[in-house]
Amino acid sequence: MNIAVFHPWLKEKGGAEKVVLEYASRSENSVTVLTPFYKSENTFEEFKDIEVEEVGWQGEAGGFISRLLKFSLGGALTKLDLEEYDAVIFSTSGVSTPFTIRNHDQLTIGYCHTPLRAALPEFKESYRNDLSPSLQPFFGIATWFFGKLEKFSWKCFDHVFVNSENTKERVLNRELENGENLTVINPGADIEENHSEGYEKYFLYPTRFRSYKRHEIAIEAFKQADLDEEFELVLAGSAQEEEYLQKLEETASDEDGIRIEKDVQDERWNKLYANCYAVLFCAEKEDWGIIPVEAASYSKPIISVNEGGPVESVKDDETGYLVDPDPSSFAEKMEYLAANPEKAREIGMKARKHSRKYSWDRFSEKLDNRIKALHGKKEI
Repeated sequence: MNIAVFHPWLKEKGGAEKVVLEYASRSENSVTVLTPFYKSENTFEEFKDIEVEEVGWQGEAGGFISRLLKFSLGGALTKLDLEEYDAVIFSTSGVSTPFTIRNHDQLTIGYCHTPLRAALPEFKESYRNDLSPSLQPFFGIATWFFGKLEKFSWKCFDHVFVNSENTKERVLNRELENGENLTVINPGADIEENHSEGYEKYFLYPTRFRSYKRHEIAIEAFKQADLDEEFELVLAGSAQEEEYLQKLEETASDEDGIRIEKDVQDERWNKLYANCYAVLFCAEKEDWGIIPVEAASYSKPIISVNEGGPVESVKDDETGYLVDPDPSSFAEKMEYLAANPEKAREIGMKARKHSRKYSWDRFSEKLDNRIKALHGKKEI
């Protein structure tokens, strides 16, 4: 089968981009990635090895209002040339869905990483506060409009896959789809390639520098924890919110044991994972969160917030720890693991075994099988 995967932009190294890359690379079908904006130097370099085609007229995404106009209203008006494809998968975190309105002649599938976060009750206030004061009065109108458009465009899907039970619940709460038309297929990790190379004395928080990732929890936890002076905290990821990153650098500046690594490349990324002592995950109500699975694939224990996707992927007190989203809770578990290296290795080994259920090959196989079955029904 010829499959098109539409993703709104390829300009960063996020979990959604990783899902698109791994499916396109491993699928038994012929897969082409379609995107209105492709900045190869900023995203995973492996995209160069697959077919990526720039389509539409939207170009680079700007701020919230720009995205609303270009990718919501603009997407609803855009007609793509999809005649050569048997099925189209819209990889969406909210902004892709309006493109379905004029582009659903073929089997039309969604892979939902999250409904639009700015429209979710638990995130509305933080997204509003991120806007400049002059734009904040328009936020309510904008999210109301997009909510209507999002709900209408979801009617164009023949079926929707979601990355977690948590995301499925959010879709149902927004009344975007009924439960019978939703299937959970969890993203994977590079289980075959990832291995531990040791347990050096540093805790790692590997994620993009965005405010909802809550790096400040990790920083304050490290400051509070009573650790051997050789221990360090490493924050590693791409710099997507410069102002937020500057605040983190200021907060961490009075602590010698905190390192911030920006725009980390693949080889360095693997080294950081392979040699760390344990991994931290502090993101706010993450839809799935690929980091706990990646940490497990490297045989590393994880200390994660007890909310969102990690509740599904982490077995508390077995493959890691689920804790309250506050520095003292993280500090307590950091101290415990640091004082009990054998326990850290034991949890890491259990985590590695648990991670095998999340391989990218298994993910792609599940998606291929479901698409094949849906295509058969569509043809009847």
